[in-house]
Amino acid sequence: MQIDWLTSLVPSGDDVVTVTFDATRESENGYQAVLTRWRDIRRTLEGRGVSARTLDHVEEQARVPTHVPGKHGRTIVAGPDGVVIDRVLPEPPSDDTGVVGLDVVSLAKVADGTVAYLLAEIDRTGADLTLQRHAAFEYETGGDELGSVEGDQDVINKVRRAGMATRRLQARAEDSWERNAETVAVELDRIVTERRPELLLLTGDIRAVALVRERLGAEAGAIATVLEGGSRAAGVNEQAFERKLHEVLEVFRVRRREGVLDRFRQEQGRDGTATQSVDDVVTALSRGQVAELLLREDTTGRNSQLRLRSLWAGDGALEIATTPALVADLGVSEPREVRADLAIGRAAAEQAAGVTIVDEAAAELVDGVGALLRWRDASTPSEHAYKVSGDNARS
Repeated sequence: MQIDWLTSLVPSGDDVVTVTFDATRESENGYQAVLTRWRDIRRTLEGRGVSARTLDHVEEQARVPTHVPGKHGRTIVAGPDGVVIDRVLPEPPSDDTGVVGLDVVSLAKVADGTVAYLLAEIDRTGADLTLQRHAAFEYETGGDELGSVEGDQDVINKVRRAGMATRRLQARAEDSWERNAETVAVELDRIVTERRPELLLLTGDIRAVALVRERLGAEAGAIATVLEGGSRAAGVNEQAFERKLHEVLEVFRVRRREGVLDRFRQEQGRDGTATQSVDDVVTALSRGQVAELLLREDTTGRNSQLRLRSLWAGDGALEIATTPALVADLGVSEPREVRADLAIGRAAAEQAAGVTIVDEAAAELVDGVGALLRWRDASTPSEHAYKVSGDNARS
């Protein structure tokens, strides 16, 4: 899934930090344990030369409780001018970490819990539109009220009396509905093309919703889903509608992740644009070939394969290799040793690749790493040991 909507927020420069920690409160009013975790991270980052100004920005933000119930994590990214990202993670991280620079793996976990959708609350005169980036918790939900789109046809009610005049009024009403639906559909097509939501949700008057959906263009129609229970009018059961909305978004998140795995399976099965293993994926990253990076979840935490393994790198994000000799072949005169998960994530972000975290029960990737490629040529390495879990209930 794309994470550039997050990475694009991060300023360039060395004095940027990514902090990920367990934000679970020990009691309803007990936030002290969370602040203690942060202070431990701060001491570590101070030892690595991060400026007090940057760390003060993080501390000020960390002192604001999330008010999210139950176990959860939190990722904060900040630079000298302030905090640029503050997001909740659905699960606490395996350990509390502070990284100098951008921790793309943490941002990928944020993105996994987030869905960008366009909500259209429709009646027979028009629609109210909201573009939303919904996360696992209300704490990090942000929306853009786009306003309303109104049709210019005002004969919207049928009459129930018999007679020729009545039939004409009924026909005019149906014609008005259709014209108004066309106006709404054109606006939805425009927004989908320009703003690129992942999901279009249509709710409201059943007849009006059906008319709008029939008139959507191919791009908007492909991402459209009907969601019952919403309305432009007052009196909607907001809690019931929010539950239905949450369920639809959770289903979408699962399908989105599974869709990446399905594409990987297909490409791997036909020796197409897919590869795996640290060696092969790093080679593809260094060549700018990666469209989507796949990381198995158990390879990204404490004492994981990627956390403990080192790569060799130069100053450029794509100057990475598994040995000093190989990175020297890329023109790096003074290679340095770097943590594999950070280097791989940085290279993926540099080439605007998507990053998907997959469940260890859903796929057995060599070294826990795979990639969908933009292209394949004769020199592209290939590893064929990929397996798919037989547990179809997991995603």
